[in-house]
Amino acid sequence: MPTTRATRRRGPLTALEGAEPSVAIGDTAARRVRLSPEGLSRHIGEPRLQFVPWTRAHAVTVDPPGSWWPYPAVTDMAAALLGGVAGGLEAGDAAETPTFVVVITTLEGERLEWRATQHHLSGYRRGDAQATTRLVEYLTARGEARMLLARPAELIDRISALTRIGPQFGP
Repeated sequence: MPTTRATRRRGPLTALEGAEPSVAIGDTAARRVRLSPEGLSRHIGEPRLQFVPWTRAHAVTVDPPGSWWPYPAVTDMAAALLGGVAGGLEAGDAAETPTFVVVITTLEGERLEWRATQHHLSGYRRGDAQATTRLVEYLTARGEARMLLARPAELIDRISALTRIGPQFGP
């Protein structure tokens, strides 16, 4: 039985609460990268396959695919419906679920490319994709900020509030 459960999601980010709180990048039921206060880990399903402590991470980059569509899940359903109406897929024509890369460069110069499975075939809302990229850059650059990963639901709530705010204009 899993010791963590998904409690919030915003774009490619999912808050995982429980014995090992963390923020997951990618679909939690498939390939994902988990960010915890201790480091980054690669998962496929539940087991952890690799782990890199933050103290060894020199750079971490992620660029989830953005979509122009305001509701990517609806776009995916509409595309599937239209594909079915237009003739459907022949046996063996189904494509592999798309992924995107999280690149970790260690202090030793090792380059790790971990894949994360997308939640939506059409990508993520552009603002959510950009927020994910910026969050990872911020956590990599500022060690003191990584404590936010210990309370993943609150972190996702903060990101959600920030991405809903429109541009601010001065007087």
